[in-house]
Amino acid sequence: MSYEKAMEAAGAKIIAFENFGSYQGEWWALVSYEGQSGWVNGSFGSCSGCDAFESEFGWNDEDKPDYQERLAEFGKGYLETLMSQFEAVEVASKNISWDVEAEDMVKFIKEHEGLLVVSIQ
Repeated sequence: MSYEKAMEAAGAKIIAFENFGSYQGEWWALVSYEGQSGWVNGSFGSCSGCDAFESEFGWNDEDKPDYQERLAEFGKGYLETLMSQFEAVEVASKNISWDVEAEDMVKFIKEHEGLLVVSIQ
């Protein structure tokens, strides 16, 4: 599974990416896309049937002729709205009282704050 590759296929540059073992399996990415940079977040489910990437592509779709086009389209869905640093910390913190990975997600976001730029020339 590669949400990271899907966003790259859509034209994003991945600045930082990390998977977390939260209750649903969650990932965070700092990206630059279409002249802007910001945070993107998604989950990969707690089982293979719950994972959006696996549901869309299965395990052997890379050999299909329309794979790259489908991969780019899938990645664009995550890039429609980039979060600011403040928004990312707020979203990552929402379950901090019970999600054991929430603190690590917030830490990851804060550690990469210096890489976030308002626009890419």
